[in-house]
Amino acid sequence: MLLFELLNINEYNQFSMIHQYPQKLKVGDKIAILSPSAGLPEIFPNVYELGLKRIRDVFGLIPVEYPTTRVMGASLEDKAKDFHSALQDQQIKGIICTIGGEDQIKLLKYIDPTVIKANPKIFMGYSDNTNIGLFLWNLGIVSYYGGSVMNQFGMNGSMFDYTVESIKKALFEGGEYDVQHAPEFTDEN
Repeated sequence: MLLFELLNINEYNQFSMIHQYPQKLKVGDKIAILSPSAGLPEIFPNVYELGLKRIRDVFGLIPVEYPTTRVMGASLEDKAKDFHSALQDQQIKGIICTIGGEDQIKLLKYIDPTVIKANPKIFMGYSDNTNIGLFLWNLGIVSYYGGSVMNQFGMNGSMFDYTVESIKKALFEGGEYDVQHAPEFTDEN
């Protein structure tokens, strides 16, 4: 089955669709921490815990884990159940993914688009989470390709100021953001 058929949209109306920006986050909001792809928090708990600490300390958000967040090899049905639960929980204001992976495309057939449309929320992830991001886009909902708990939030040392600034702008403020090239970079880390 093609993605257009799965989402029940035709190839003409997808390009004229008006996209909805989910409500921005506020300090003190609860956010779901999900592993819709790889459950690597089970294998690398220290990196994961550092990422959660920074979500609390740097962004003032309250991370909420779900049953499959720390489970490597969780079933697709259970991952979808967690995704739907996070969307339907009115106390949860957004979703941040733990990390990417390689099999999320298989998860899409278990995701109910009516649940997403009825409960649009901020969704941020990168790498394999592009699959859900595209799924949301095709439903008319904007998502954010960006930080994940175990990479950008949980990196050794501290988060880059540039990363913190751009995440705050996207998730808390909105509006236009002039993306600048990084003032310094290295391939050494």
